[in-house]
Amino acid sequence: EALDRFFKAKEAGQRIITLDLDAIEEAIFTGDGPAYRLVDAMASVKEHEGWDGMRGAPRLVLALLQILTEVGQTNSPSAV
Repeated sequence: EALDRFFKAKEAGQRIITLDLDAIEEAIFTGDGPAYRLVDAMASVKEHEGWDGMRGAPRLVLALLQILTEVGQTNSPSAV
């Protein structure tokens, strides 16, 4: 879903993302946060696509960028 949102933003003309480092640092350490979900997803890519060069890895990175961008937007005062 995050990858779809990434491509929709790009298609809408967005070319720059802004990351709120404080918000990311707070979210990244939670047990169900982006870092842990990324590890699970990468393990799946390695298991299911390892023979094919793990083509899903770049898509996961793009999805992670979208998630991290949204974390900052959700936690910023202007997003409320």
